[in-house]
Amino acid sequence: MTTLLSYCSFAQWVPGSDVVVAQSDRNLCIWYSVDSPESVTTFPVKGDITELERAEGKTNVLVKEGANMVAYTLDEGLIEFGTAIDDGDYIRCGVRLEQHQLPAAPPAFPQLCKDSFAHSLSAVLCISSRRCFAALGDVSMVRFLRQTSDVADKVSQESGEDGASHYKVQARLATLDKNFKLAEMHFVERGALDEAIETYKRLHMWDDAIALAEAKGYPELDRLRASHYQWLLKTGQQNEAGEVKERQGDFHAAIGHYLKAGLPTKAARVAISRPEISSSAETVEAIAASLVKGEFYERVGDLYEKSGNQLRALEWYRKGGAYAKAVELARAAFPAEVVKLENAWGDHLVQLKQMDARRKHDTQGTKRSIEAAIAARQWKKAVHILDIQDDPSTAKYYIKIAQHYASIRDYEVKRRLHV
Repeated sequence: MTTLLSYCSFAQWVPGSDVVVAQSDRNLCIWYSVDSPESVTTFPVKGDITELERAEGKTNVLVKEGANMVAYTLDEGLIEFGTAIDDGDYIRCGVRLEQHQLPAAPPAFPQLCKDSFAHSLSAVLCISSRRCFAALGDVSMVRFLRQTSDVADKVSQESGEDGASHYKVQARLATLDKNFKLAEMHFVERGALDEAIETYKRLHMWDDAIALAEAKGYPELDRLRASHYQWLLKTGQQNEAGEVKERQGDFHAAIGHYLKAGLPTKAARVAISRPEISSSAETVEAIAASLVKGEFYERVGDLYEKSGNQLRALEWYRKGGAYAKAVELARAAFPAEVVKLENAWGDHLVQLKQMDARRKHDTQGTKRSIEAAIAARQWKKAVHILDIQDDPSTAKYYIKIAQHYASIRDYEVKRRLHV
């Protein structure tokens, strides 16, 4: 349901038509096509509508203005045009159409032209539809309709059959209606696979063309794919060209296209997922440089970690504020850096004004620092960390460290830890 007017003191259908007349404040509003609510014709009036009067080929809106009754005459041509559409009388549509010139026609005229086209197949193929779109200045639609009509006429002349029912005409009309799968069906059912693929190509729907070719075992599939790729390059669609190459397993080429498209994160995703790519120093450096330019520092760290360059990965994790990844990497590769990273992480949280996260981090960070020191067999550092904090949950670490000092017969430290 659509609201035509938010305030209305009068509303009525014009008898025998789909035209609506209404009054809003001091405006007479006329919809010659209710399918297009925005196409409203308005006239200022100085009184109130009392009734509609239709007689002798005229339709008048009677408005009481003071002591006078004033008649506003509606456009009978447009009323008859809409009625002819509803009746399916497209010859009459054409006659009415020629009585109007677009520059002088009311706003409803373009929508009525479109309505005449949309109602049935016979409307599409008849000359009045071409007149409608010519009046609207839609030259491409006029050309398409003429070509479609020519196809239908040729079929009728050559075979004596109803040209409008021919698969080529049906497919063209389905395409015009943007029902591309229906158009494909019309072609394929008649064994016209080449025509279906050419239609997709003409509409630049290459993915659909290739999918159809794959499904039907099209013998020229490789050539079709090559044509698609060349078209992408010609039209500067580097991202799409990269996706094509990635699907084909040509990952080096895909990365090259992604970098040209200014999409280093997509290039990095491919490199990280393919060991043979991440092991290529030249490729990694090219991607990393593009990532740095875009300030994707954490992703640079991911790339270097995957390529085995842990030191540079740690550097870029820190620069990108990815401290969780930095600490995790340091525990495995650089235990001595864990405490410094934990402290830097805490400072980073303070800079972000995340004080609650900082307090939680300090508690968790202490435990991680102790575990890192124990894993690195840095026993004195572990004892030092325990001595400078007051967290009952770390008591279990005293026992573990004490066991170490007992094993090396350093009983004095062991006793102090137990105390």
